[in-house]
Amino acid sequence: MRSEYAYVVITKRQRFWERLWASSILLYTIVATFVVWRALSKYGVNPILFFVIDAITSWTYGISTARLLMAVLKKDWKLSRKWAWASAISFVTPQLYVLISARHAPKDVYIIVISVIGVLTIFVVGSLLLQIHKTRKNPLAVEDGVIL
Repeated sequence: MRSEYAYVVITKRQRFWERLWASSILLYTIVATFVVWRALSKYGVNPILFFVIDAITSWTYGISTARLLMAVLKKDWKLSRKWAWASAISFVTPQLYVLISARHAPKDVYIIVISVIGVLTIFVVGSLLLQIHKTRKNPLAVEDGVIL
């Protein structure tokens, strides 16, 4: 029996925008790795391992958030849940690595990492809600899976 996900069509335009979004998130990875190297390597966080984890999960995060947005706009709630889980897991994984690997770090380091997770989560949810609101006001704003 074939999964209903096998029939999801992704246009070339949508794939272009997904990859552009994922690539831009990889730039954040470079900045985050620099911060980890300068601020957290003395507490046992390996910046190279952080970079590898964050680079892999950033690409996944970029693709999954783009597809989550399209699924929500198309009101495909089953597919939305799938992409929401993929987004959440790929978002939290690098930060969990930092929290787990930091040894003897001051309490402030943990507070900052948890705050970054919270602020970025609020930003992502807010951006998603803003795009949904914008599209509801103008239903023709979604063309070929791309928000215009």
